[in-house]
Amino acid sequence: MEENEYKAVYSKIAENRCVFEKALTNNQCKCHFSKHFCLADREGYSCGSREVAANCRNILEKLRENSKFLLKLHEVGEQLPHNMEIRVQVGGLRGLRAVLGSDEKDALITDIRGLIEQAELQYNDMDALPYNEIVQSIASFQARRRGKSK
Repeated sequence: MEENEYKAVYSKIAENRCVFEKALTNNQCKCHFSKHFCLADREGYSCGSREVAANCRNILEKLRENSKFLLKLHEVGEQLPHNMEIRVQVGGLRGLRAVLGSDEKDALITDIRGLIEQAELQYNDMDALPYNEIVQSIASFQARRRGKSK
């Protein structure tokens, strides 16, 4: 399958793309609104709700913006390089869970939307989140290392 054709079909399938797709495909998180699909030899996730997707996009943008200094970036585009993006997504969600009072440091995040909803209820405004504490989780997050081939 040609890359352009792949991207066109992907856009149709994932019309409402899940912004935490990298965290989901790396089996670090789950979400009740996510819909898994396979296309060619790749997999992806779409979101079952436009409103939920917009809220997730909003928090992810804030996580990216607040981690600029840590990632040594001058500005943040729509998507970061792969490893940085995983670090921001997973580390950011783990940091969010920690500031909400959970002591499950490396455990699977079982519902991204539920976690964001809990933060919205507790802080009323996503700008009021303690991003300096959340960024510490992004800094300490280590992606899984590939095993050495023998």
